[in-house]
Amino acid sequence: MESKVFDLSSELRDTLLLNSFKYLYSYLPEIFMFFILIFFSGVYVGKVLLRPFELISRYSLAKLEGDKDLVYNPDIFSEYKLLTRISEFFFSYIEECLKTNRLKPSSIPSQFTQIHGPSFERVFFFHFFVLIIFLAAITGSFIGFISIEIQNSIIDLILNTVPSKDISMGYFINNQRYIFESLVYASSLIIAVGYFALSFHLYNKISGAIFGFFATMRSFMKGNFGARVHLIGFAHIRPHGRAFNKFLDHVERECVIDNNNRDQKTNI
Repeated sequence: MESKVFDLSSELRDTLLLNSFKYLYSYLPEIFMFFILIFFSGVYVGKVLLRPFELISRYSLAKLEGDKDLVYNPDIFSEYKLLTRISEFFFSYIEECLKTNRLKPSSIPSQFTQIHGPSFERVFFFHFFVLIIFLAAITGSFIGFISIEIQNSIIDLILNTVPSKDISMGYFINNQRYIFESLVYASSLIIAVGYFALSFHLYNKISGAIFGFFATMRSFMKGNFGARVHLIGFAHIRPHGRAFNKFLDHVERECVIDNNNRDQKTNI
C-alpha cells in the first residue's frame, strides 16, 4: 500500500501486525499437530529403510541366545530384493551347517554371481518414493493452506479498515492475493523437489550397506569363512552389522571347517 503512496499510521501498522499474530496463534494447535505428524512420519521412514537390517540383527542375536526354533522371515513391505533373496538363501545354508556341525563351501546361484556393486532396487524405491511424495504433498498443502488463510485475513482486514483514495487502491490490494498465491505454489514446488532429492539421498545411505551384507554372505558361502561386514560411513547400520558378525563368529566356532586353509577375515 505504501508503494501506492498511501501512508499507514503507526496505529494501523500495529493493528495489522497484531492481527497477523492473532491469525497465526489461532492455527497453533494445527501447526503443533503438523510437526508431530512430520516427526513420526520421519521415524516411520527410517524404520522402513532399516527394517531389513533390523530383522537380520534380531535373528542373529536370537540365534546367539539359543533360539533354535526361530525362522528367518523377511518383511514383505520393507524388503530389498537383493538382500532378501541372499539372506534367505544364506540363513538356510547356515542352518544346514549348524545341524551337521561342519562348514563347507556352497554353490552360489547364478543370479548372485554377476553382482559386483550396489544395485538399484526399483520396486522398493518406487514404494519408498510414493511414501516420500505423500509426505511432500501433506507438507506443501498444509503450509500453503496456513499461509493463504493468514494472507487472506490480512487483506480482508485492510479492505475493511483502510479507506481507498482512488478506485485503483482496492484493485491493487486484491491483486496481492494472486501474487502471494503464486509464491505459495512456487514454494510448494520447491518442497516437492526437495523431498524428491531427499528420497534419493536416503536411499543412497543404505544401498552401499545392502551390498556390504550381500558381499559378506556370498563370500562366506564361497568358503571365505573369515568374511565379516565392515561398513565405513554407515554408522546408522553398524550395530546391525556387529550383531551379524557376532553370529558369524558363533557359527565359525561351533562348526568344523572342511577346508584345509582357513581364509583371513575380509573387509567388505
